Amino acid sequence: MPLLHAEHISKTYPNGTQALKGIDIEVEQGEFLVVIGLSGSGKSTLLRCINQLHTVSSGRIVFDDAEITALKGRRLRQARSRIGMIFQQFNLIPRKTVLTNVLSGALARTPVIKSLLGMYSAEDKQKALAYLDIVGLAQKAYVRADNLSGGQQQRVAIARALMQDPKILLADEPVASLDPSTSHSVMKYLQKINQELGVTVICNLHFLSLVRTYATRVIALKEGQLVYQGAPSDIDEQWFKTIYGEDAVEVSIN
Repeated sequence: MPLLHAEHISKTYPNGTQALKGIDIEVEQGEFLVVIGLSGSGKSTLLRCINQLHTVSSGRIVFDDAEITALKGRRLRQARSRIGMIFQQFNLIPRKTVLTNVLSGALARTPVIKSLLGMYSAEDKQKALAYLDIVGLAQKAYVRADNLSGGQQQRVAIARALMQDPKILLADEPVASLDPSTSHSVMKYLQKINQELGVTVICNLHFLSLVRTYATRVIALKEGQLVYQGAPSDIDEQWFKTIYGEDAVEVSIN
């Protein structure tokens, strides 16, 4: 069984916009799947449907042997706790330390009063420090988050997501706010997490140079429809034009 199976997923927003139109995908455990397509093609909507930040209009999504699209309440929260999410904006608490920001990823298993008082278990603190070490920021644990560079803040966000002990990590344009030299740094840490920790990654990206370097498989969306799935190396110039349009020009991040 695949880790994730999406069957004929459609999403129509209240204003009538059809963001997804009958998407079928399967994601195997340990994949680094990259989703590509123009802005507005449905990439972000797909990720938000997977973790049920958006409810689907039709179809179903099965994650870890449970139909997540049919879950509600506590069972939905439990399923979501196994799905980490990284956004384009880092969403850190600027005045808090890096360690405190990472520990906030453990909120799902921390009593409310203890979380408000910053009373996390010794085990969670050890895990947070270990994840900061994985993303190369152990020495920044007690530095305020707003003293870090953009790339460092995104790596803190990755460590925070790992605190959920996720089976799958969703990354929505994780390098869109970063300069080219920093983009590879963040992507290398996502690759490290995928390869060394075995966490499945689904990542939305724009630049094919990054896709070809880090993806094990690619799917492409166009106007809410699935138009390509296969190996990154198979996206030739004709496929590029099909996905992005005849007038599109490929831009690389070196």
